[in-house]
Amino acid sequence: MAFDLQTVEAYISDARTLLLDQIPPYRYSDTSLLVALNLALLEGRRLRPDLFVYKHGGARVPSYGAVSGETVPIEPQFRLGFVYGLCAHALLRDQEDVQDQRSNLFMGAFHDIIIGVRVTPIAGGTPNVGAKQQ
Repeated sequence: MAFDLQTVEAYISDARTLLLDQIPPYRYSDTSLLVALNLALLEGRRLRPDLFVYKHGGARVPSYGAVSGETVPIEPQFRLGFVYGLCAHALLRDQEDVQDQRSNLFMGAFHDIIIGVRVTPIAGGTPNVGAKQQ
């Protein structure tokens, strides 16, 4: 079965991976990640209201109260953006100053994907020590 970000559980699981929070006891509670997902959806509605016009359900922004198999009705090409938005909101609530830069990077990627501009890569990893500087 492919991992395709269709459910609340899939969004929370992928966010935990990006937040480096996969081993219990978790740093981010399910409740805090659900709040972050709901906030990302609200922000997505502000940026792209057309993403929330459904064939049979009006233009309501979904809201979730439990990590479950409930479907998140987002088109596949925008799902990763909402994971980034979820991570950005979770990191913004963190009380460590070092999280601010990561939060800003995730929020920028969220906006880029949702609005449709060129995606800026998320910085990180080990610098190439042997590379020549230009």
